[in-house]
Amino acid sequence: MTDALETAIGSLSAPNVPLPDALRGLLVVSRRIGAEELTLWLGRELRGYYTQGDAAGPDLPAYRSGGWPIRLGFDGPFRSSITSAITEEGLPEQLRGFSDGVGLREPIAELEALAAGEDDPEYPLPAGWIAIFRQAMSRNEVRHPIGYVLNHASVVLPRTHLRGVLDQIRTTALDLALGIEDIAPDAGETGGPTIANDPRLYKEVHVQMTNIYSIGGPVTVGDNATVSTGDNATIATGEGATAVRVAPGDVAGLLQAARELLKDEGVIALREAIQADGGEPAAATKSFLDRVKAGSYLLASGITTNAAYAGLVDLLQQTFPNMGS
Repeated sequence: MTDALETAIGSLSAPNVPLPDALRGLLVVSRRIGAEELTLWLGRELRGYYTQGDAAGPDLPAYRSGGWPIRLGFDGPFRSSITSAITEEGLPEQLRGFSDGVGLREPIAELEALAAGEDDPEYPLPAGWIAIFRQAMSRNEVRHPIGYVLNHASVVLPRTHLRGVLDQIRTTALDLALGIEDIAPDAGETGGPTIANDPRLYKEVHVQMTNIYSIGGPVTVGDNATVSTGDNATIATGEGATAVRVAPGDVAGLLQAARELLKDEGVIALREAIQADGGEPAAATKSFLDRVKAGSYLLASGITTNAAYAGLVDLLQQTFPNMGS
């Protein structure tokens, strides 16, 4: 086993090693084996889920997304106050969704600091939310202390949950490193194997990343799997391949097939566009296709812009038969 891979596994399995340092060890291996999607994930965990010029940033993995409790602060007679907590399920329809919009976009180092703090981090809710809650109080649509007024509301990020997120990231990264070791113990050595020249290594990394990101759930890529992207065109993804088409609704299969047309960042942009459209291609997916046609994404080796565009349209129509109808 290479020094880089051994160091990464050792750091990820040692609870006393700060998680950012452990992830940087795996980043060394990822860069050397040419695993672009793994490198992108590690980079986002280390730098945060932000995009330059875009405050929202890329879509978050599920483990960084919302569903947080809301802390309510009521003021009453004689300067008394009462604090209570409520979940989204206990709110009227018009007040739901605010906590879902609060995601953990901070770099992993900041999450570690927040988890180690003395208080649970909070994000204040806007005055408009408090005003709507007060109206719901007047109609007895929400539980509240009689004679009190809601003056404070915030989304709470429990430190226990933050610690769970950090542990999940560490375990996922360790599982990735061990999977790489099983396939290619010499991975991470300068001039060693890469996902471009070792199909088993590509499959191992891709399946692991699909488990993190895929809309449609995990996908297993067989040694003989191929994807057809046109009436007469077949793209092979394994030795001794035979042609199969993407099944309707198989988003994970769509994303796998798209890797034969686009570099990893383009595939991630496709996944995020479908997510933004609610799981069915619409405006965001069309905008993505327009950017492909304009040459905004790096293409797979030997693929022209027109071929990539036509292939993606074909794959989308296979996956979503009602697309454009």
